[in-house]
Amino acid sequence: MRHLLLTLLAFVQLASAAVLDDMKDSAPWKATASDQVKASVRRDAQDDSLCLDYDFAGVSGYAVLRRELPLDWPADFALTAQLKGKGGANDVQIKFVDASGDNVWWINRPAMPLPDTLTDQTFKRRHIAFAWGPTPDRTLKRSQFVEFVVVAGQQGGGAGTLCVGALGLEPREPAPKAWSEPKRTRGAAEFTLDFQTLREFNGLWFASGTPVRVEVSDDNRRWKLLSARPGRAMFLGEQEWRWLRVRYEGKKPPEVELRDATQWPDRNAAVAEVARSLPRGELPRAFVGEQNYWTVVGVDGGAQRSGLVSEDGAIELTRGGPSIEPSVRLADGRLVTWAQVRAEHSLVEHAMPVVQWRHADVELRVEAGADGPAKDPKLLARYTLRNPTSKPQHYSLLLALRPWQVNPPQQFLSTQGGISTLPSLTWADGSLTTPGLRITPREKPAEVRAAPWSAGPGLATLLEAPPLTHLVDADTLPSALLRFDVDLAPGESHSIGWVSGNGDAAALDTRLAVAAAQWRDRLGALELQLPPQAQPVVDTMRSALAQILMSRDGPALRPGTRSYARSWIRDGAMMVAGLVRMGESKAAQEFVDWFGGYIFDSGKVPCCVDQRGADPVVENDSHGQYLFAVAELWRHTQDRELLQRHWPKVQKVVAWMEALRQSERKPDADPRFKGMMPPSISHEGYSDKPAYSYWDDFWALRGYKDAVQIAQALGDTAVASRWATSRDEFEADLVASITATAQHYKLDHIAGAADRGDFDATSTTMALNPAQAEGKLPPELLRGTFDRYVAEADARIQGRKAWKDYTPYELRNVSALVRLGRVDDAHRLLAWFLTHRLPAGWNQWAEVVLPDVRQVQFRGDMPHAWISSDYLRAALDLLAYERESTGTVVLAAGVPAAWRTAGDIGVTGLSTAWGRLDYRLLKRDSGWTLQIDRRPERLPGELRLAWPGDGPLPRANVETQQLVWQGRELPLPAGATTVQLETLP
Repeated sequence: MRHLLLTLLAFVQLASAAVLDDMKDSAPWKATASDQVKASVRRDAQDDSLCLDYDFAGVSGYAVLRRELPLDWPADFALTAQLKGKGGANDVQIKFVDASGDNVWWINRPAMPLPDTLTDQTFKRRHIAFAWGPTPDRTLKRSQFVEFVVVAGQQGGGAGTLCVGALGLEPREPAPKAWSEPKRTRGAAEFTLDFQTLREFNGLWFASGTPVRVEVSDDNRRWKLLSARPGRAMFLGEQEWRWLRVRYEGKKPPEVELRDATQWPDRNAAVAEVARSLPRGELPRAFVGEQNYWTVVGVDGGAQRSGLVSEDGAIELTRGGPSIEPSVRLADGRLVTWAQVRAEHSLVEHAMPVVQWRHADVELRVEAGADGPAKDPKLLARYTLRNPTSKPQHYSLLLALRPWQVNPPQQFLSTQGGISTLPSLTWADGSLTTPGLRITPREKPAEVRAAPWSAGPGLATLLEAPPLTHLVDADTLPSALLRFDVDLAPGESHSIGWVSGNGDAAALDTRLAVAAAQWRDRLGALELQLPPQAQPVVDTMRSALAQILMSRDGPALRPGTRSYARSWIRDGAMMVAGLVRMGESKAAQEFVDWFGGYIFDSGKVPCCVDQRGADPVVENDSHGQYLFAVAELWRHTQDRELLQRHWPKVQKVVAWMEALRQSERKPDADPRFKGMMPPSISHEGYSDKPAYSYWDDFWALRGYKDAVQIAQALGDTAVASRWATSRDEFEADLVASITATAQHYKLDHIAGAADRGDFDATSTTMALNPAQAEGKLPPELLRGTFDRYVAEADARIQGRKAWKDYTPYELRNVSALVRLGRVDDAHRLLAWFLTHRLPAGWNQWAEVVLPDVRQVQFRGDMPHAWISSDYLRAALDLLAYERESTGTVVLAAGVPAAWRTAGDIGVTGLSTAWGRLDYRLLKRDSGWTLQIDRRPERLPGELRLAWPGDGPLPRANVETQQLVWQGRELPLPAGATTVQLETLP
């Protein structure tokens, strides 16, 4: 088929455009689909187009129409596809795959509406993005295959059809590096620009002047109206015209500049240009080139309708919705915004965010909370003005409803950040409303004003805007301003607030107090007592639990509420492990039962689930994670009915996992890969190309162990014996693979992937927890892995090694180091990680941490609930962890000498796999007293007290019996409740 290229080029020389495929021959095209999705090809009788019929059958996934079509791509081009279709609002993709099959470029149109009749859809080179693959050169130059793909959309799914009439390619001359000046023709209160050729542009920027009408033409005779009353920034989307005509008011014509797709790829870029033209602080820092930080505010299980609070005090009203921004006008007219204050951050009851503004002339405290059911929560906001001066002051609190999110423009994935369009605003009956949202102030504002986007979004404009009754904005970006006037004596404070929805605004203070009390009770099931220097560890644990609960949508545990508004079994299984230890077994059970309902009929466990259904992407860690989640929940609850509910699915999942394992156990298999899970992209570092990831294998080992335990608990000894054989065989193959990979690449550490020989200690932590395989792994490789990790981490901490960014998933290494007895290393790392909570007072991490906190970059969700679970599990391991091989619970293995000497250590209500644990390590003049208040009732082995550090071990006695240390661990007699630990002279 290579002759197609020569034919194409010859045709281009003759005709400027070529038909790549007229779709008259269906033979080259094949239909495929993901798990449980149906797909077929047929000819449309009406227009002879080729149609892909699909049915998602209640799951997420995709249907594909594919053929081989070798192409060499010109430097610039227009690709035309004739498309039509019917069905839900699904995503439509056109993909171009290279000969290796590894590198993919695509046109991705989420929720693309398809016309009823064949219609030309034109795509430029800039519309084709590199999707994934290992190639270092991401420019589309050659491709071998073309695919038309329908992907279940956020509001789509169902059955439908995508039809293709023809696919064509027109080479074009690349745009010049610099365009020539247009010819200008002046008229009465108008001017016309002739660009002398078709010009592509996305918008217009009026640097000065007052335009009142903007029109365009491609023939200088027929004109199209773009705007009858444009603002300073006109975002138009993709336009292509030769002539531009502008009418204006005043004597001086406006200065107009074109903005192309590079300058203004979207409306966020247009808003940013306006923001840079206004005084700093009048628009969010996200639009002036600075990274902003935020946190979630909501109720347990209400992620889908949660709010966000920015570090500067803005409150986003719902996912993807508009926000309320505060500012203060002083008596002399000066405006105090986020740009003039020092902001401090804290949490009420470790869960409800507070932003405190400090300024010489005014202080403002912004508090946010939520109440109500998870399916319909209400936001609560209170603003407390305080006069810090020695004189009476008059203040105006300004609350602006803005058409953008707290979630900034660089955020994407499930929710694109930035603007949030508002078709209209209404002030009536004491409430400010926009379609789908209502804000009711507790106090009556002095005035409510509003302005359309064309008038400008600056605070000066809003203060002079007309009073609001009802405003429809053609640009769908209006702003409203509520003004509240307050007179305060020196040191006096006054609060103003609002509630969302139809709730009782008069009861705002009570509702906030009740919400705080509910969080206090919810987060206090596990009681912890640590010395003062360790209090941040405890506070962050409680906040981590709240973050996990607020980030879940009903039963679905999610890593975030915006970018990651999906439920991964990977994240969920690790959250389950943290939840059950904190006593949150109900939330854990809801997730396990809910996710279990989405397992494919084959036994394949989906990597994730969202409102579209189960995702079919191959991620071979998923199967072990599901088995672990079921077993871990059972270990903590002993709920036999749970196991019985999941037993049919457990058997299918193990069978699926067995088939995967056996597919790699061929007699002549490379020992690096023999018996391992097949390549997948579950590890985020391998998204370019599926890899033989040990991350998958450690989870598979955990899954085999848990499957055996589930079968034993249900009394099926035959199945348990058969699975135990698989478990042991897999474990042996895994150890052999790790050894072979180290030899192949000449490594002194455990690789991240068998086919890459890379280094990834954070992935290797899975070998210790949850897989608990450290006793089986080559000790020199295990030691080498964490020697290298600690050395590189220390170089980063001490500034000897520059770093670009990191993900706080690295918190898992704290747990691993504690389990390896390297407590000083663990705490040195933990102290450094704690410095990267942003803002520190909110006890959270972004998914991506950079050394420059203001560098604009995608940061994942804030908080990121999977990271919250990583922290939670690591912090709990400091106080107690389970050693599966001996049925032992190890106490205080992560408690450093500095904590022991500073005060009492207390743990009450910690759930373990063998029951509840309560203990206290009490400081005494002569040493310590270890008090075992509650021993796990099903503990098969012993309790052991660890004594980290290299100092002398204390003498240990139970009554008159002296106990013997084994290394730096003290085995505790079964009946011992009080152990005296005497400091030796």
